[in-house]
Amino acid sequence: MGDPPAGSGADHSGVLPTRTLVLSAIGADGTLDAGSLFAVAGVAGHSDKAMRDCLARVVRDGLLTRVAGRGRSAQYVATGLGRAELDTDIGWTAFAHRVDAGLEPWDGYWHLIGFEIPERRRGARDALRGLLVESGAAPVQSGLYLHAGDLSDFVRQLASHLGVSGAVTSFVTTTIQVGEHTRPADIVNRLWPLASLADRYDAIEQRLISIVEHAPITDDDMLAASMFSATLDTEAVLRSDPLLPAELLPADWAGERARRAFRAAHSAVTAHSELFANSKLMQSFAIEIDRSLGETSTEFWNRWFPRLMDAYKSRLPPAATA
Repeated sequence: MGDPPAGSGADHSGVLPTRTLVLSAIGADGTLDAGSLFAVAGVAGHSDKAMRDCLARVVRDGLLTRVAGRGRSAQYVATGLGRAELDTDIGWTAFAHRVDAGLEPWDGYWHLIGFEIPERRRGARDALRGLLVESGAAPVQSGLYLHAGDLSDFVRQLASHLGVSGAVTSFVTTTIQVGEHTRPADIVNRLWPLASLADRYDAIEQRLISIVEHAPITDDDMLAASMFSATLDTEAVLRSDPLLPAELLPADWAGERARRAFRAAHSAVTAHSELFANSKLMQSFAIEIDRSLGETSTEFWNRWFPRLMDAYKSRLPPAATA
């Protein structure tokens, strides 16, 4: 076995929590094979008992249902909530690659969404705020959010689901002043922490480059575990990315470089690790990215908008609709 990829998390006990490992082992078809999960978990330093305990917790949380077997022979299927965990990561990853490819250009409009919801509907207010922040919108003042992309359909559908449609206002403009800033680049730098985000992307890029370099000399299971871990950490950074149009980002944007490195690492690990190549979830990232790059914006959103909307709705706490 070759040396583990430098910086790839050879000691996975602190990098690859059992819960995250379980969720990431759910296949694109919503199934989970405990045997394959336990194989990767063992390389990551987790005992069978730790994984059985975690699987039991995930089942109690309503993300998985056991349909056959026990222990390493168990088979699980994802619930609607579990599928939502997959869809949000895969869908926004595919969209990020479309942005990198210039397939989602900026039309020059700023989109603003505001809402004023009374304290008695605090759950709904928090849900709308959470959707906007998760989708990359920046707060410009209390109850008012800004993005260069149009998030109004997401917000209005969720607001309708929550019964607070009348509290939402959306509008677009080609000019806006935030504090003393009127230039798009200055507004972006004021509202979104791109510098710190770039640092996180740089670290991910170097890690993925190291995985590519070491792929031919790394044990199959260790290589799969390294790429598993790197994929999860890449997604964690992506969740903090507002996914602004390329026209509003710095030249040679770190996010685009990291995603190029991800594609290269994914290809290299697929070629050298049977375990990774057979992971339906891991392969679904590449499949969805490739498919999305061949679609128009309308085609992409016709496929993904309902899935992402369903994912957001399935994750709402009971207080949101009360």
